[in-house]
Amino acid sequence: MKLPSLFCAFAALLVVLATPPARSETPTGQIKGTVTDTGSPLAGVEVRFANVNAGRSFEIKTDELGAFSVETAPFGDYDVEIVSAGGERLLTEQITIYASGSPAIAIVKIDISESKISSLPSEQTPIPGQPVPGSKAKYTKQEIKDIKAKNERTSEMNVLILQANAALLNENWPEAIAPLQQLTGMDPDNWEYFSGLGDAQYHLRQYQEAIGSYESALLLAGDPAVVDPNGAWMDATKKKTRIGRLLNNEGNVYSALHKTKEALAAYNKSAAVDPEPKLAYYNLCVTEYNLKNVESAVTACDKAIAVDPGKAETYFFKGSLLLYGNQPETKEKVAVPAGAADALKRYLELAPEGEHAGDVRQMLDYLAALAKRAESGGRQPQ
Repeated sequence: MKLPSLFCAFAALLVVLATPPARSETPTGQIKGTVTDTGSPLAGVEVRFANVNAGRSFEIKTDELGAFSVETAPFGDYDVEIVSAGGERLLTEQITIYASGSPAIAIVKIDISESKISSLPSEQTPIPGQPVPGSKAKYTKQEIKDIKAKNERTSEMNVLILQANAALLNENWPEAIAPLQQLTGMDPDNWEYFSGLGDAQYHLRQYQEAIGSYESALLLAGDPAVVDPNGAWMDATKKKTRIGRLLNNEGNVYSALHKTKEALAAYNKSAAVDPEPKLAYYNLCVTEYNLKNVESAVTACDKAIAVDPGKAETYFFKGSLLLYGNQPETKEKVAVPAGAADALKRYLELAPEGEHAGDVRQMLDYLAALAKRAESGGRQPQ
């Protein structure tokens, strides 16, 4: 009987790149202020705020009293520009904007004649984690240069991540290679980029390269239970799930290379790590079936059924193993393997028109004939 190909859990791994790490929550609130020139309000000028760390920007115009307001803005470090109605840049400064109270409001006072911007919270008690009130000293040219370089690098990486995600989701494996290789070069400590690269290489049958990528990912990932304190989006359970899928996929590569020993080791590691090890147990069931290791295969199939009772193919493998792996050594003996018929019937319940439905019906007919001969004490059918 023809065995189906091993099931690969690449959809789960796509989440690695499709779901970007969440940043630590940044306090937000209202920013209110005025723009003046020697104390006189400036109406109709444009105030441009660009948050250095949060990557958000705001452009608002002052009213007839020189006042402006920004709703739900992240507090922190800002580049601020004041531009006249005619497009003339009147003032450029850097400042830290912070707030306190509930609701949180920050007051920003800008006077272009003194080239001065000051920021004070609406109340004098800072919110937890925020700096002590007072304006931030002006950034040096090197600091500004470093910030811009960091932002440009982040933007470039975001573009590459989008390219890689689109290629992976569309199963356009050749197009996924280049952006993933660039990402592993730009951030060589990110194990998930290596994992995604391994997936693309596997589908392109670049098996040795895929093994190298998966091994790099596993080395960088380290202990599945230890998570990066700065990566609040991934808890221990999520990390274990991702590493479990990674190990499962590495097992698939070894299987494609006909390195059965290594494949079994990878599947067993996956089953031990993954909180939902149904893929690993299923692949263990199939691999042991191919090796005709009846006892080990049935054990793995039972474990796969326990965590995923709705997968029809698992019952097919189990029923086949019980039937053909427990036949009598001589034709004079009649044996009806316990559990074989139940597993095969369950397959038909789940997949009455499935790939193996015809084989299963033949095996059930054979089991029925065995049972009839056993009852009469006769020989098993030829």
